[in-house]
Amino acid sequence: MKYTRIVTHDDLDGVVSAALCSLAEGIDDLRFAGPGSILDMGLGVGPETIVCDLPHHPAAGRWFDHHAGNLEDFKLKGGDPVSISGRFQLAKSCARVVFDYYREHFAFPEFIPVTVEETDRVDSFDYGSVEDWRKETPGRLLADTLSISFPSRREREGYMRHLMRSVRSRPLEEVLKDPRVQAASEQYRQTASKNLELITRIGVFLPEDEDREVVILDTTPFKREPNLIKSLAFLVFRSAKAVLEVKSLYRQGRKTNELGFSMSLSPSMEVESSEKDVGEIMRALNIGDGHRGAGAGRKPCASKSEMLKHKESMVRQIFSLWKEQRLHAGGHAQAGQRG
Repeated sequence: MKYTRIVTHDDLDGVVSAALCSLAEGIDDLRFAGPGSILDMGLGVGPETIVCDLPHHPAAGRWFDHHAGNLEDFKLKGGDPVSISGRFQLAKSCARVVFDYYREHFAFPEFIPVTVEETDRVDSFDYGSVEDWRKETPGRLLADTLSISFPSRREREGYMRHLMRSVRSRPLEEVLKDPRVQAASEQYRQTASKNLELITRIGVFLPEDEDREVVILDTTPFKREPNLIKSLAFLVFRSAKAVLEVKSLYRQGRKTNELGFSMSLSPSMEVESSEKDVGEIMRALNIGDGHRGAGAGRKPCASKSEMLKHKESMVRQIFSLWKEQRLHAGGHAQAGQRG
């Protein structure tokens, strides 16, 4: 089969995954989507399409992914993971899945393994401390540029295509020297300064969160969609072990009654050894998916009043599951000690 198009997630992992597929398959037609928009007709997914880092698309010719929830959804719809063209693998990034698949029969440039390692770390939020996370590594800096606000979706996608072509052709350190990337990086720094002020103003904890573990950033009252970099909350609220962003979702620039939730662990928590699993919280509530260190979900609402009702309920359910994970982990640890 000759593949001619790549549809990938609109984040750094999606960009790098697409760069690897582009190298191995000789494809330059690139489309971007979020988990909720993969079935949009405008993407033109067909048998010649490779889908990366997104839920399975029934029309796609090849699929690469690493999200446990997407695999379960695929199985529930009658899919057989063994029969797919491509690969599903529980890994720190989809880029790792793509790299492991193609390197068996394709010789990637010598700098690519380091690019994949950087993507692993960024996508899984695998940092040992806040200080470790703040280090300006190439992967972190490039991921930051995708957090800025673009004048339009078209311009954002144009930047991501430019980034993909740069990533496939040279090491990340060299990509950072690109004038277009440098301009985006400078814009991020300016945005980050404003974000710190905003986060300080809106960050709150639930009354029952006595240890101030989960800082909540609620932007639903805003008339316009803010460009929020929620991970900066860990610099403001040092006790926080996780940040939960609650937001209204927008369609073509218009605010809807649909709720969005995005949660991630603090860099001070060791993701691999932590009893916490943010992705599992989203899956347990049947609103989304993610990894141990980060997850996201959405809740459709028919009206503003329903949105306000669900917002309060969902936030408390998320926090309840957060606390339960500690109790369950503690119970297992005690049982092991007794044995």
